[in-house]
Amino acid sequence: MNAKQIIIFLGAPGSGKGALSRLCVSSFGWAQLSTGNLCRKHVAEGTELGKQIDFAMKSGTLVPDEVIIEIGTRWIDDEACKSESLILDGFPRTVVQARGVLDFLVKKYPYLRVVIIELRVPDHEIIERLSSRLICTDKSCQAVFSSRIENLMPKTQGICDLCSSVLFRREDDSSDVIRGRLATYHQHCGNLTAFYKNAGYVVHVIDGNRGSAEVFENFLRHVSD
Repeated sequence: MNAKQIIIFLGAPGSGKGALSRLCVSSFGWAQLSTGNLCRKHVAEGTELGKQIDFAMKSGTLVPDEVIIEIGTRWIDDEACKSESLILDGFPRTVVQARGVLDFLVKKYPYLRVVIIELRVPDHEIIERLSSRLICTDKSCQAVFSSRIENLMPKTQGICDLCSSVLFRREDDSSDVIRGRLATYHQHCGNLTAFYKNAGYVVHVIDGNRGSAEVFENFLRHVSD
């Protein structure tokens, strides 16, 4: 099986990109890339890329764009023959990454249809979601739940529904930190959407502050056009 389309998700942390991606994976068997999970996996396995990522994190700097591009394009190569659709969850994050990935796709996978989806959620809702976020401790799972939002609460308090591992709250999921992350996101997102549009791509905007079923229905409408 060769992939027919690649879907790029834009959206602030907590906008629902991960939840929507997992729904696509469970419903259709599509492949989902999460650079965060891949970065943590490389660090845990001590790969050369993992060493660069670990150094950047411990130095308090951003992981270099070229490292993120390498991780992402390797994943695309691995998955392009396995799944009908590939999902890039929150990647590319910068214009440099976007240019690198699109150049890679044009050269190596020119037949892939590129669909760009932006999930928009008000900042106050993002803060509410992230400040109550719970994450699975199993690095191969990383499922996300909530301690406040009813339909996202785990069935058993503090335990992952998917793999039964313990859930935890990230230290950086505080209101002040989240506001800083949102400011950074809005800056990069504006640059990204402008880049995609100038490159001739359509950015499909979906209201991510709706029920999960409505968000999923709107998403499917765009990817099936």
